[in-house]
Amino acid sequence: MFHPTCPEGRATAWPVRGAPGPTAPTGAGARLPPVAGRSADLVPCDADEELVPTPAHPWEGPLLAACAAVTLVMAAVLARTVWSATGSWECVVCALAAVPVVCWAARGLLYARRRAESVKISPTQFPEAYRTVVSLAADMGLPRPPEAYVRIGGGPCGTDASGHGRRRYLVLSDALFDGGGGLRDPEALAFLVAHQLGHVAAGHTGFWRRMATIGGDLVPGLGSALSRAMEYTADDHAYSRFPEGAHAVRLLAGGARLYTRVNMGEMADRARTDRGCSLLLYHLLIRRPSNTRRMAALRDRTRRGRVFL
Repeated sequence: MFHPTCPEGRATAWPVRGAPGPTAPTGAGARLPPVAGRSADLVPCDADEELVPTPAHPWEGPLLAACAAVTLVMAAVLARTVWSATGSWECVVCALAAVPVVCWAARGLLYARRRAESVKISPTQFPEAYRTVVSLAADMGLPRPPEAYVRIGGGPCGTDASGHGRRRYLVLSDALFDGGGGLRDPEALAFLVAHQLGHVAAGHTGFWRRMATIGGDLVPGLGSALSRAMEYTADDHAYSRFPEGAHAVRLLAGGARLYTRVNMGEMADRARTDRGCSLLLYHLLIRRPSNTRRMAALRDRTRRGRVFL
């Protein structure tokens, strides 16, 4: 498949290997995911349509298990330390319970800040983005669409997905909107929304999953590797729903003003040609795949994204 180049910056021409063409959806009930402004696509899946789950990145499961094991070991060390210092099981229980309580409170405060300070996307505020979120959530089989908010500042990288309790919510950067509140690039926004919804659908935003992996963040390279695998999983969710918007990763590299000038093919090639010890160390420590590796994974769909080497 080739994404044509156009002045509006829809995509730089680059071949996607191992991926279906733009007419990939087939069958009587198949449809393309929605783009804001195309009302015909803003229809939930029919009851008889099958939702095919997107598989997780191959490294996500093993890394999740490793992080959970580290968390259990650290919990055991904490319990042993408190027991040695106090000799009281009550103190041990309180120490172990304090960790999830603090994490729960932190997530609650973050959610409260978003509700109190940010503009909520609704049918009357950023309606095009609202329709995109609702339609993609239905298309991905979520029981209900998450709330969505607009974050001021942070650039295109300011998109995020999180949750508190049973609620899930998305945060979209203001860089995705033009000065009049319209969508700067509807296809790019649809892809980024599908990416964040992929995190929700894959269970990445759950509280107990976060608690199970919190120990991995204390081991250099382990928690960040799991985070990178999760990002690739979310990218796969987005690509399976809206491949036309894969050029959205150019926003992460070039920003809202320069992304139309970014050559995705050239950047993807650098994932193979760029070498160096410092570059390798950087790839091992960051929590999100680098732009070059991410573009390479989206271009060549016969290979999964590189988490390590």
